[in-house]
Amino acid sequence: MRIYLALILCLAFGIAGRAAGSYSELQRLIEQERFADAAVSGEQFLNGRPEHVHAAFLTAYAYQMSAQQDKAIEKYRQIIADNPKLPEPRNNLAMIYLARGDYDRASQLLVQAINTHTSYATAYENLSRIYKGIASEAYRRAVNESGEPSRYSHNIELAAITRLESLGPESSSEEPEAEKDLIVTANLKTLLIERVKGWAQAWSEKNFDAYTSFYSSEHRANLPTHAAWVDYRRKRIQRPGRINIEVSDIQIKWLGENQAIIDFKQAFDSPGYSDRVVKRLGFSRLGSEWKITEERVLSVL
Repeated sequence: MRIYLALILCLAFGIAGRAAGSYSELQRLIEQERFADAAVSGEQFLNGRPEHVHAAFLTAYAYQMSAQQDKAIEKYRQIIADNPKLPEPRNNLAMIYLARGDYDRASQLLVQAINTHTSYATAYENLSRIYKGIASEAYRRAVNESGEPSRYSHNIELAAITRLESLGPESSSEEPEAEKDLIVTANLKTLLIERVKGWAQAWSEKNFDAYTSFYSSEHRANLPTHAAWVDYRRKRIQRPGRINIEVSDIQIKWLGENQAIIDFKQAFDSPGYSDRVVKRLGFSRLGSEWKITEERVLSVL
């Protein structure tokens, strides 16, 4: 996931400081995942241009990804203080607090992000994931005889920040069309990766309504109707016993503006059966959402 985050971030903020070598260096180092070096480069650039919010955001991100969390917190807080209407720094700061187990503070930051920018869908999605995680943990503790708490933050992956969209069109008006296309493609890649991970999570949790919501209403596999497929999948997924699905090595190929195929490795584990396969999901944009329209196993590992 890091490589997609780095690609998106370096593409999205590549205009304002293009002429300045140290800003280009900051972008390049993040793309190479040399985050500690990127943080140093970012601070050097900010010494001369402290008002450059894009560079400050990238520098904070570099601190965050290089495990310099205290410095990342300080940088994000400064960005928030100087730009109180930006929701994106609050989202990334929430990710740090979530990793530390401070779910209340993470939730508060996401609520603030929503209040500053009511159309900021990422904050809504992330807040929902935290609440679902808290609910899942409460259930696990209720059925756990030992009563020992278990950290569940590792099972909550917040949606990635792609750009400072809340700065408005002025911040991106000078972007060449080719770069805008690259940014859109990178954003869509992140979206589809999140869709695949969400699909696998819903399957693992046996959340059947959430699981089937990822599919087109016309999807029927090899069965006569969509309703027949839904009934077939319900019987299999809701069998007694736990299941766990892990996905990795996700690869995306575009078939057009509104179609993509995603190949990945899938690991399925349950008490009575396990397998490892290479799977393909076909996605189509239906209205404003991307839905699964094809699903098949390509090979067994």
